[in-house]
Amino acid sequence: MQPCSSEESVITEEYYFHEFPVVLSPSRLHQPLSDAPNAVTVITNEIIKASGFRSVPDLMRLVPGMYVGYADANNPVVSLNGSMDGFSRRMQVLIDGRSIYLPPFSGVNWANLPLMIEDIERIEVVRGPSSASYGTNSFFGVINIITRDAENQSGGSVSVTRGNASDASARIGKSGEQFDFHFSVGRRSDQGLNNATLNDQNATNLFNVRSNYRISNTDSLDVQLGGSNGTYGAGIAGFPDSAFRDTTAQSNFQQIGWSHLWHASDETKLTYYRINSSSLDPYLCINIPTCRGASLPAIPIAQGFVQQSVSSQRDELELQNTFHTAANNRLVWGASARRDYANYPLLLGKSYTLNSWQAFAHDEWHITNSTVLNIGTMLEDDGVGSKNKTPRFSLNYHITQQHTVRAGVSTATRSPGMGEEFMQANNTILGGAYVPPVAPLRPEKVLSKEVGYLGDFHSLGLNVDTRVYVERVSNMIALDKYVNGVGDSFKNLLAAEYKGFEATVKYSWDEGHSFLSSNYTYQRTSGSLSDYPTQYFNSPFIRQLYQFYINQFGQTVPTQSGSLLLSQMLPDNWQFSLGYYVRGGVRVLNVAPDITPENAVHRLDLRIAKTFNLDKQHSANVLLIVQNALQDNFTKYGTTNPVAQALFSRRGWLTATFNF
Repeated sequence: MQPCSSEESVITEEYYFHEFPVVLSPSRLHQPLSDAPNAVTVITNEIIKASGFRSVPDLMRLVPGMYVGYADANNPVVSLNGSMDGFSRRMQVLIDGRSIYLPPFSGVNWANLPLMIEDIERIEVVRGPSSASYGTNSFFGVINIITRDAENQSGGSVSVTRGNASDASARIGKSGEQFDFHFSVGRRSDQGLNNATLNDQNATNLFNVRSNYRISNTDSLDVQLGGSNGTYGAGIAGFPDSAFRDTTAQSNFQQIGWSHLWHASDETKLTYYRINSSSLDPYLCINIPTCRGASLPAIPIAQGFVQQSVSSQRDELELQNTFHTAANNRLVWGASARRDYANYPLLLGKSYTLNSWQAFAHDEWHITNSTVLNIGTMLEDDGVGSKNKTPRFSLNYHITQQHTVRAGVSTATRSPGMGEEFMQANNTILGGAYVPPVAPLRPEKVLSKEVGYLGDFHSLGLNVDTRVYVERVSNMIALDKYVNGVGDSFKNLLAAEYKGFEATVKYSWDEGHSFLSSNYTYQRTSGSLSDYPTQYFNSPFIRQLYQFYINQFGQTVPTQSGSLLLSQMLPDNWQFSLGYYVRGGVRVLNVAPDITPENAVHRLDLRIAKTFNLDKQHSANVLLIVQNALQDNFTKYGTTNPVAQALFSRRGWLTATFNF
C-alpha cells in the first residue's frame, strides 16, 4: 500500500502554506486537498521542526480529534475518537506505504519504530474511515508517514541531544544522474517520566538506507531497508508482580518498488516489502500470589515468572495502476496479497499464519469545473473468515477556486486481531481463565457521514479547514466477562456513536516561513450494548458491571481539545516557536472503576533555535526545547493507580547539529 507517486517530487513547501496542500493518502491519487474525499491534516517537515517534538506520537497532538497519551515514557497511546484501550486498534499506520500494524497485538509499537523524525518529509493523517483505500483496520483513519526521498538529500549532518532526552544521529546522502543514496543511523533515549515509580527509561538504536535508481526516463527502482533494536524499562514500584526489568524489542524491514511512467502521467507501480519484529520480556508474572512472594533475581518459572517471547513477520506484494480514462477523469486500481505470521506462545499457544488479499479501485471525476465526484471501494478477504466490501463516496463543490464544500459517506471495517481470534483457552497469561467465543467474531463496522468546508483566503495568508461528522460503529468487539463462571471471552458486544466538529485555521506570513496554526475539536460519544453478555440475565454483578461501562463510555473522548503552534523567524537566523496543547479529562474504557482518570491538560512547549552559516557548504544549528514549561503536572494513561497518577512534569533538552 504505497500511495506516493513520482509526481511527489515536484511538491514544494509552498504547497503547504499557499493555497490548498496536495495530498496523496486519501484516495491514492495525487490531488489538492480541496478535491480529496476525506478530511486530511498535513504535518510538513517545517511544522515538525517548529513543534520541537522528537516522536511521531507527540506530533499527533497537532491533529484535530487525536488522543495522545503515555502509559510511561516508552509506551505511547495514540488513537482517533478518544481512547478505548492501550493499542491503536482502529487506525492504519503506514511508513512509505508499509503497514506497521503488528499482527499479534493488532496495534503499533510506537517506541520501536525504525524511523528518525529528521528523516520525515511529511505526515498525512486521514481523519475518517479509509478502508476503501487501505482495507481493514483503516477504521477511524490513516496515519501515512512519508520519508524523504534519496534524490533530495545530498550532503550530511551530525546531531547530538542532551537533557531529559539523549539522542545522537548521523546521516549522509548523495544524488547522481541515475543513482541517489541516503543513509542515516542514530540512537534515541529517554530518562523516563518518574523513575521512582516507573522503570520507563529507554534507548533505541536504528538505521535506515534508501536508494533510487533511474533505469530510464520511464522506469525507476526505489529500495529501502532499516532496523531498530531497543531496550525498554518495565515495572512499577511496590508491585512485585510487575518487577523492575528491561524488555527488548527488535524490528527490521526491506522494501523494493518499481515504477513505470506512461504517457500523460499515468503510472504502474509494483511494491514488495517484508517486516520482521520480535520482543522479549524476561520476567512476566503469570501467577500474581506467587510473584508477590518472590525476590528477584529468581528462577522465573519457580517463582511465578516466565519469559514472554513474541515474534511476527509481514510480507506484502502490491500492484497499483493510475491512468486517465478521459481528460476529466482519473482511475486508480490495484490488488495486493499479504502473509502475516505470528508466534506468541503464552497467548496463542502456537504460531499462526494468515493469508489475505485486497482489490481496490477509486475514481475521481471532474463533472464540471466546480464539481468533483470521488467514488471508491475495497474488496478484501481478511484471512480470518470474512470478505469485506467498504465503499466510499464524496462530492466536492468549489464555490470558487478558493472555497470548497465537501459532503461524504464512507465505511470501514476492523477485523478481529490474532489475539481476539486465536487466544487459547489455557493461555498462560490469563491463567486459563478464558473461554473461546461461542459464535464466530464478526468484523467491526463503521458508517461515517461528514460535511466539510475549506477556505483559502490567500490575500490574508489564511487557510481554514472545518468539518462536522457522525460516525456509527456496530459489532464492536469487547470482553464478555465471566462466561459460564469460568473466565472472559471476546464477543461483538457494543455499538457506539461519535459526533463532533473540527476546525483548523492557519495564518502564515514572511512568505510562509512564519506561521500560526490552531486546531479545535468538540466531540461527543455514546455507547450501548448491541448484544448481551452471556451471563447478563443470570448475574446482577454482570449487569451492574456493564452498566458502568456504558455510563462511562461518554468519558472515553475529551469533550474539547485543541492545539496552537506559533513559529516566528527572527533576525540573524534565530527562530522561536511556541506550542500550546489543551485537552479535557478522559477515562480509558478498559481500566477499572477505581483507577484515577486522566485530568485536563494545559501544556506549553517552547523552542528557540539559532543557525550559524559557516560557509557555502557548512552550517550549524543549536536549539533548546522545553516541554510543559508552566509545569502543568497532568495525570496520564494507566491501568494501575501508580501509573495513572505518575505526573508528566517539565522536561527539556539541548540539540546541536553540524551540516555539511
